[in-house]
Parts: sequence; structure tokens; C-alpha cells
Amino acid sequence: MLADKDANRLAIMEALEAMRRQMAAGGGNDLAVVHFSGHGAMVDGKLYLLPYEVNARDDASIKASGLKADDLKDELLEVAKHGRALVLLDACHSGATTMNGAAIAIDADVLRTGLAAANVTVLTSSKGSETSEERDTWQHGAFTKALLDAFNDPAADINHNGLISTTGLANYLMKRVPELTDGRQTPGMEVRFDTTLFASGS
Repeated sequence: MLADKDANRLAIMEALEAMRRQMAAGGGNDLAVVHFSGHGAMVDGKLYLLPYEVNARDDASIKASGLKADDLKDELLEVAKHGRALVLLDACHSGATTMNGAAIAIDADVLRTGLAAANVTVLTSSKGSETSEERDTWQHGAFTKALLDAFNDPAADINHNGLISTTGLANYLMKRVPELTDGRQTPGMEVRFDTTLFASGS
């Protein structure tokens, strides 16, 4: 887990490489879960995630220091050669600007479809140009809060077997996130496999 200052671009790429090595040593049935909570940007038609230490002074700085979605996808494809990858992106928050005051925005649909591939399922916190809500009382975005809620809510266990499947998680998030945001935010999904993801805590 990389939090705050530890979640810079280099550390993220190193963690993905380590995950790939570990999965390559497995039997091909492993599941990699990649969760990113932060901001994203579209610069000159290219998608970027903005990790810790990103220089967001202007577009050129973002291009030089942001995490390119293309680079992330390359790593995810390598990981997926040895199993499956579930990508959870809470990355379309409102209010982000460059240091010169320009708004930073990203289309969640473009990001999601750009990363999804065989054995790579991608869930984004919102659709299209919707912004993803954050509240101090949650200490997270609505998407991340709903994800954490799912682990302990029997409603996410659609097969009633103590396990949460891809479909169970997707259905839960599609209902819970709009509940939390009074309908202003709806997750987007590119589901490329439907298998067990997590044990349910309920």
C-alpha cells in the first residue's frame, strides 16, 4: 500500500513491477487489485493520473511528471498475462487546478475504456464528465467509501456464499454511490471477467 508521499510515480511503477514478478511465479490464477484515489488530467489528448509529487504548474509539467495512462496500461497488461487485474479509479474529483489556475479535468469514460483489456476489469468512480464527490465525514471519495462498505454489507454477496464476485461488487457500487451522492455520481464499469474477488466480512 502506498499512501500520501509514498504514492509517487516511481513508487507506483515499482509496485506494479513487483506485483507482476510475484504473479509470474504463481499458477496463473492470481488477482491483482490496483486502487488509485486522486486526480487525473487530459493534456494534448493524453490521459494522466496525478500521483504525489506531481508538478501541476501547467500542462508541460503534468506531461513531465504525471503517470501516463498508456504506461499504466502497459504494466496492467503485463500483470494480466499471469492472472487478472481489477483496477479501481477514484480519480475524477472536482476542484483540481494547475498552479496557473487552469482547471484539471478528465473524462472518466475515456480513462476507463483506455485501460480495460482482456483480464483487466476497470471500475471508475464516475461516468463521463461527472465529478467524484469527497466529504470530510467519509474521509474518502464516495466511490472509495462505497467500496469499503461493500466488504461488510451482505448486499454485495449476491451468491450468499461469503464471497464478493465482480458482478456483486459492480452491482453494489452502481447502487451505493448514487445513494451517497443523491444521484449526482454513477460509477462506470468495463467488466472483462466475473470471478470471486474478495471474501465478505458480513
